[in-house]
Amino acid sequence: MKPVLSLTDVWLRYDSHQPWVLREINIHIDEGDWVTIIGANGSGKSSFIRLMNGLLQPTKGEVIVCGMSASDPEKFIDIRKEVGMVFQNAENQIVGITVEEDTSFGLDNLGFPRDEIASRCQEVWNVLGLHDKQDSPPHLLSGGEKQKLAIAGVLVMQPRIILFDEPASMLDAKSAQQLYALMADLHQKGCTIIVVTQEVEDMFHGNRLVMMHEGGIRYDGSPLEAVKQSSIFQDCRLRPPFRTRMRDIAANWDMESWLESVE
Repeated sequence: MKPVLSLTDVWLRYDSHQPWVLREINIHIDEGDWVTIIGANGSGKSSFIRLMNGLLQPTKGEVIVCGMSASDPEKFIDIRKEVGMVFQNAENQIVGITVEEDTSFGLDNLGFPRDEIASRCQEVWNVLGLHDKQDSPPHLLSGGEKQKLAIAGVLVMQPRIILFDEPASMLDAKSAQQLYALMADLHQKGCTIIVVTQEVEDMFHGNRLVMMHEGGIRYDGSPLEAVKQSSIFQDCRLRPPFRTRMRDIAANWDMESWLESVE
C-alpha cells in the first residue's frame, strides 16, 4: 500500500542558532491508519504534525503528502484540501460570525457552488449535532460545541487525513468521549486519523502508536506491544498506562509478605 504521508530524514529547527526541534524523522503512514503521537512537553510532537500539512517546512529532509511535496508552494492549496487540522484551542480557528459562516468559510474561499456548500454544511451539522446552531454566534457556544464547530470546518472540506492536536485537552469527560466516538466513526469511513496527545490512555483508540522524546521517534508500533515495555514510557518521561502499572505491581507483589503484614 502506498503511504499517504512520508517523512524522510527530516530535521527541523526554527533558527540556525537554536537546537534541533526534530531530528532524523523517518516515518510512513498508510491510508486508513489511526496514529496516536504521544510525548512529554517539548518532545516535538506538535511541530511534527505541522510538517504534515505544510504549516512548517523542514530544515532538512523531505515531506510527501498524498504524492505531493509539502515544500512546493504550488501544492499548498492541494495539500490543505487533503489534510485538515483541528487545533488544541478551537477558538484559534473560528473565523465566522455565525456557525454557518464559519463552517462554509473554506468552501467559500475555494469558490464552491452555493448549493453544494449548503448540502455539505447541513450533512456535517447533522453528524455533529449543530443543526440547530447554524445562526448562532460562535462566542455563545459551549467549549464542546466550539470544538465541534472547528471540526465541522474541517469535515466539510472532505479531507483524506485529519490531524488533531491535543483535541480533548479543553473538554470535559463527556465531550471528550463524544469527540473520540466521532473520530472512530470517521476512521471507519476510511479517513486517516493522526492525534497528538499527552494522555497515554488515549493511545488505545488507534492502531498505531508513535512515542517521541527530545525531537526523535523513540517507538513506532502497536499500542498493545508498547504496554509490555514500561521502560519506554519512563525513557520518554511519561507515566505508563494504567494496565502497565498494574502489571508491574502484580509482578513485584510478594503475597506471603503481604499476608504476614495484615495478620
